[in-house]
Amino acid sequence: MTSVRVSRAFRVGAAALAAATMTGAVASPAAAETDPGWVSGWLGDTTVGAAGAPARTAALALSSGGATNPRVTFDLSGLTGVASATFPDWCVTDAASATCPMPPTATPDEFGTLNGTLPIVLRAVAGAADGATGTIGYTALADGVDGWAQQATVTVHAGPDTIDLVDEYVSGAKTGDQLAMPVALISAGDRPADDLRITLRFPVGLEPAAYRNCRYGSGDQLSTIVVCTVGGELIPGARYEVPGGFATTVGTAALGDKRITQSVAPADTAGPLPEDVPLTRRDADRSLRLRQVGEPVDVLGPEHQYPSGQYYLRAIHGAFDVVALGATATGSIGDTVHVEVGLRNDGPGVPDGTISGDGAARLVFTPPAGTVVTQAPRQCWPSGSEEEEPDPATPVTWYCPKLGGIFASGETFLVGFDLRVDGPLGAPGEVRIPYGYPRVDDDPANDTAPVTIS
Repeated sequence: MTSVRVSRAFRVGAAALAAATMTGAVASPAAAETDPGWVSGWLGDTTVGAAGAPARTAALALSSGGATNPRVTFDLSGLTGVASATFPDWCVTDAASATCPMPPTATPDEFGTLNGTLPIVLRAVAGAADGATGTIGYTALADGVDGWAQQATVTVHAGPDTIDLVDEYVSGAKTGDQLAMPVALISAGDRPADDLRITLRFPVGLEPAAYRNCRYGSGDQLSTIVVCTVGGELIPGARYEVPGGFATTVGTAALGDKRITQSVAPADTAGPLPEDVPLTRRDADRSLRLRQVGEPVDVLGPEHQYPSGQYYLRAIHGAFDVVALGATATGSIGDTVHVEVGLRNDGPGVPDGTISGDGAARLVFTPPAGTVVTQAPRQCWPSGSEEEEPDPATPVTWYCPKLGGIFASGETFLVGFDLRVDGPLGAPGEVRIPYGYPRVDDDPANDTAPVTIS
């Protein structure tokens, strides 16, 4: 690779191509046959360790559709005194600039767009102080396509630093399984880290093992927060892991997709503990330990950028049963009656929408024939004749999602409606589960219940 002395860092943004700036020429109908196409590029900001730390690799994402000679040019003058940038051998470089064609490893997607990733190795220069920043200017262009100048920022961080290496997806996990969740990191600073803090969040249904050097607390959405302190010196550039992983049990409450998050930080600079989470120790017969794996590295890859990681379990098929709760009321024509309808989770699985952002439960309520809703909960909304022109032949239904990310085992979700009895009373109403989340439950027969007025 050819090395260019300057400074400018950028956090890897290959996945941020959707936010990339697209440049191209708009062809008139007469010039349609000579449309020059388009090209876009994106480079994120990057933080590098001070001199003596492993270099960081930033990745510029370059895409093109129908363009000739797509390329990207770099202005490196903004990196002077901050960092050096090293480009692949297939780029042309000089003292303060570089030009790189579409990477030779680029591949087309299903739409014919050519996508490539350009690695740039960034290293702090000697004397660059903590907090020093530089910029790298870049322009994606092609023959006949004018580029749009953009910038990414490179920041120097002095002192110990750590990067989490875990980004793992697991399929086929079942309740009762004992898992060995990996915990792995690289010491990425210019100085050793003396001790390490590991902070983990286990969602409801995933149960962490007890370790002597860990503390445990209850987080939001029935999660468990774990904070561990592991002693020992972590050498810059060296990789460390927990031998055998962090023992984790898939409990009976686990259902659907689950994500355990973890973050690593030098203990001296880790900052405050999780807010509003009292932490206590558990009885344990072992400690969480780290061991070095391999020799220290001099350059970190583009995927190694952040102090946080994840362990993602897909589609745990836990047992659960959500029951629809109907209602009965007594009233005559002209009366207004109150009914409460809802759902109850008989467990043991806990629907959890905290990853998807979806509600953990919802119901659809259809009032009995001959009644009209006069008061409804704020979280519910109608469909049918009450929101449009009245049509006696169209039943009115109300959609009510449960607020909050989870539906705990044993929890009941109720919503109240005031109904005016206009008569004549006819078919009963109903409450039903419109669709199961995260799947149809184990007893669909109780997913509908009647609502009657007599």
